[in-house]
Amino acid sequence: MSGQVDFDAFARFYDGDYRDYTDDIALVVQTARRAGRAALELGCGTGRVLIPLAEAGCDPVGIDRSGALLALARGKAAQHGLASRIGLVQADMTAFQLAQTAFDFVFVVSNTLMHLTTQAEQLQALECAYRHLRAGGLLLVDLFNPDTAYLESISGVQELADRWEDADRNTEVLKWTTRSLDAARQLQHTLFIYEELFPDGRSTQTRLSFPLRFWWPDEGGRLLEKAGFAVDDLLGDFDGSPFHPYSERLIFIARKP
Repeated sequence: MSGQVDFDAFARFYDGDYRDYTDDIALVVQTARRAGRAALELGCGTGRVLIPLAEAGCDPVGIDRSGALLALARGKAAQHGLASRIGLVQADMTAFQLAQTAFDFVFVVSNTLMHLTTQAEQLQALECAYRHLRAGGLLLVDLFNPDTAYLESISGVQELADRWEDADRNTEVLKWTTRSLDAARQLQHTLFIYEELFPDGRSTQTRLSFPLRFWWPDEGGRLLEKAGFAVDDLLGDFDGSPFHPYSERLIFIARKP
């Protein structure tokens, strides 16, 4: 993950937050198998996708700026007996240079590219991905499809987005979200508040504030082409359905010629 946001402070909530999210895994595994076994994830977090990729027979590497997220990923890889199969590197997705530069497949999912808040930064990340792919290798970029009417309707509204039990800390976690839209700059400013409730009645809060820069569909295609890619597909969902204006996702699959 990139930018100046302190994602280390978010690390201990990451797996609880994503505990039920597997929507993207089948498409990532399918695309990785089609491209080849060597896969690279930009902004890998705690290895949510890397582990099923390795279990599917791929050889994945993940990069992330957060040392705390990577530490959790290493622990999970070891627990699954996959420590020797999964490579983890602390790096900025806009300026990384790995020893391995002929990956079959590079991917960035779950809106992670949107943590880069200028078009120039997003292009730099795509160019880094291009340099790390073999000729004919594939890139998958997954973002939300911006519905500005919906984003405007929730702007400034605090919502209880989720709640779960954290057995390790013996707490109940409430996740509150507040979002505001800056349509002119294609930014959604987001605040997550993780409220931990202890059995003795105490509570603590951890705040994570960050902007996300969304793409318009035609802009995404142009940026990918500017980075050197040829766009093979534009999907609107992880089931492989074609993109349409009301799709929830904006999923590009591109190829390095």
